[in-house]
Amino acid sequence: MVMAPRVSILIPVYKTAPYLREAMDSMLSQTFTDFELIVLNDFSPDNAEEILDTYDDPRIVRYKGEKNVGLSNVLNVGIRMAKGKYIARMDSDDISLPNRLQTQFDYLESHPDIDLCSCGMQLFGAKEDVWLRESNPEKVKITALFFSPVLHASSMWRKDSFEKQGLFFRQEMVPAEDYDLWTRALVKGLRLVNLPEVLYRYRLHPNQATLQTDKTKIKSREVQKAYLKAALPSLSEKTIGSFPEKLWPVFFSNLRKGFFDKRLLAKRLYKMSKVKNN
Repeated sequence: MVMAPRVSILIPVYKTAPYLREAMDSMLSQTFTDFELIVLNDFSPDNAEEILDTYDDPRIVRYKGEKNVGLSNVLNVGIRMAKGKYIARMDSDDISLPNRLQTQFDYLESHPDIDLCSCGMQLFGAKEDVWLRESNPEKVKITALFFSPVLHASSMWRKDSFEKQGLFFRQEMVPAEDYDLWTRALVKGLRLVNLPEVLYRYRLHPNQATLQTDKTKIKSREVQKAYLKAALPSLSEKTIGSFPEKLWPVFFSNLRKGFFDKRLLAKRLYKMSKVKNN
């Protein structure tokens, strides 16, 4: 009997052929080896298939769409194909450091109360920077009021935690599909964290789908409003529409019981109000 891999890696491919080999090699050389690498070719018009044909690793599982269906849809195909206990994401133009999977796997195995962990990213290419997000799950919930609280491409999550809640990506929310998924997961009670270690190299280049656009801002605003309605159901539409341009008083009488840590929320809003008024 063939045992299922413990981790299923989803790597969607679309117009990233110049970087694909580097991304693939970074996953196939991980110190953690008990995985399947699900390569999701979303009808890419470049020579991605020719590059993939050069690999002969039994851990690679290939899917080629008959038409381009979009990032969220093809990721959902991969989620349904996945056999692992955990699902890990990887973009086809990025690089994972060799110990990335082992570090995240070990963390989730030793923290059964946590449903997802991401890790820090080092940006390279058009811009150099380091991105880190909150490691405290209560602070993650608060961060989600303002922007996506999880670094999507470097994330790993429990497959059954998300599937039991019917949580999948939604194509209509692209390019904020990850932000949308994380907020819906938080509302369902899932616990998300970001490890403070930089284990992922995130490439910035002109063709990147995640570059900030007006559509990104519009979709992100939709996510914020939906999250506010779910987390603070007593708020009026007018109040929701004015956030975060107008920061509310730090203590809310209509907080959903137990959803936010009031002390941490007060501290965050106070800090933001001080910055805004300077």
